[in-house]
Amino acid sequence: MSLRDTAKGVAVRAGLLGVVGLIAGAWLFGVAAKTASALVKFIVGLILLAIGAGLATLEVKKIQRRFDTP
Repeated sequence: MSLRDTAKGVAVRAGLLGVVGLIAGAWLFGVAAKTASALVKFIVGLILLAIGAGLATLEVKKIQRRFDTP
């Protein structure tokens, strides 16, 4: 086995490893992005739900005050 054959083998392995690493990294980034997107949507939904519940509570308190005054 010559030095040229060894260099070719190393170059081929490095190329394959680079391509596989790029594909795996892109896939992992895609999964992470989808997870982050779902998490952000969930948190925004919770915030909107809390705001809606707060507004509903304020309206109920207003109505109660109106009926409590003589």
